[in-house]
Amino acid sequence: MTELPDWIPPGGGVRWTRVGELGWHSLTLSLYLGNRVLTALGEAGGAVIQEDVEQRLTWLIEPDAAAVRHLRDHPEVTLAGDDDSYLFVPGMTRDHTVWWRVTPTRDRLITSAELLADAFAVVRPRTGGRP
Repeated sequence: MTELPDWIPPGGGVRWTRVGELGWHSLTLSLYLGNRVLTALGEAGGAVIQEDVEQRLTWLIEPDAAAVRHLRDHPEVTLAGDDDSYLFVPGMTRDHTVWWRVTPTRDRLITSAELLADAFAVVRPRTGGRP
């Protein structure tokens, strides 16, 4: 696997991308909570974007995923999709400000929303479990 989607910049730049236009939505957590979810996911997760200024982690997920809908109003979760929200997609060699915490590959790009919801429920059992 060497070829990545053309919407991921090959160098150190970033692409300001409208969430939803490229076939995925996103789930964002604070860095503190995101680190715990990342650990709970282990190797099962997809690529993850880290934003150093905002101190958050973002996972790309399948559009309109039923497994995370119950988290839409959760105060610690930001779900973005076809709602005119934007996301910086970092270049492959970028290593600061906005960068790939978990590097994307063809086989490791989108995270299963179901697995992500389950991992969130592990770290937030009272408020993050499935309905």
